[in-house]
Amino acid sequence: MEYPQFDKTIHEQTKLKILTYLSSRQTCSFMDIKNGIKLTSGNLSIQLKTLEEKRLVIQKKTIENKKTNTSVKITKEGRKALLEYLIEMESLLSQINLGI
Repeated sequence: MEYPQFDKTIHEQTKLKILTYLSSRQTCSFMDIKNGIKLTSGNLSIQLKTLEEKRLVIQKKTIENKKTNTSVKITKEGRKALLEYLIEMESLLSQINLGI
């Protein structure tokens, strides 16, 4: 049996949640993501920084009424990487025989 080589960035639970959340939306605000998947601001900031460094998401910061607003979007590379990850996961799951 061959086992897939999962992308370690995407395989991490919180990053997978973020990419999955973003995959069904055009653009999300930082607060939408934070509230949608129940993360602290600090944790979300760190996760988004890593995803951005890997070019899986893009962050855009604007200032409105003296407040910083951050919008986040999954990139084409991010969508492709997520799809490849899901295909690998599906392949692994198809090999499971629980004997039920």
